[in-house]
Amino acid sequence: MRTRTRTRFLAGTALAAGILTSVAGPAFAALTSPEANAYVVSADAFGSLAAVPPTPNSTYPPGGTATLIGLSAGPFATDSTLTATTAGDPTAGTSSASATVDSIGVNFGPVGSATLTGVNATCTATPSGATGSGTIAGGTVTLPFPLPPVNLQANAPVNTTVSIPGIGQAVLNEQSTDADGVLTVNAVHFILLPELNGADLIIGHAQCGGAVPATPVPMINAQVASATGAAALAAGLGFVYLRRRDSGNAATPAAG
Repeated sequence: MRTRTRTRFLAGTALAAGILTSVAGPAFAALTSPEANAYVVSADAFGSLAAVPPTPNSTYPPGGTATLIGLSAGPFATDSTLTATTAGDPTAGTSSASATVDSIGVNFGPVGSATLTGVNATCTATPSGATGSGTIAGGTVTLPFPLPPVNLQANAPVNTTVSIPGIGQAVLNEQSTDADGVLTVNAVHFILLPELNGADLIIGHAQCGGAVPATPVPMINAQVASATGAAALAAGLGFVYLRRRDSGNAATPAAG
């Protein structure tokens, strides 16, 4: 009889614990901590032009600002300052990224060249999602005579694609989001033709993803907390009572 009573008591305690766990367990975002990355230029190697790694590059964590005054590498040339910045707040689950350069030239070798001004890519993320934009103040791709130049639209809508004869295409304000909710923004993404090795050239890159705050608010109200506390106290007192009763029964000699 004593064994049956204890079994029922323990089963009730386990059920109460299971209910508490299901109430207190919130649903979290995909990332476990916020992240961000930004750089101004990158390029694959093509023809006689060398590859350029992400330059200048900033990543959160730890975040911060990376700057470079002037650049002459691979297909890129500029006298302007290139700036990449990232930041984040694990407590709020937020992050941000930006990449800017006032003007930059792009050399495609004998097939043409481009000039871009006012390049700016930004990204801001919270636990509920991310938003961003990739803009240029203006852009022109110059092609060999007699082909006319190709103008690149300022403040273009998301994922605007422009065909460029003999070179490939440019995607303006390119944006994509992965399965973890991380948003990637490229102000300008040149995708070259296969005869140019299908190289990718990116100017203005910002990437960010939010996460669950480091200190989430417990999903339980005062009434539930009070009832749960009372149940736990009652369970503890019941356990003590059963132990004392069993001890008393064991100490009492059997009747003759």
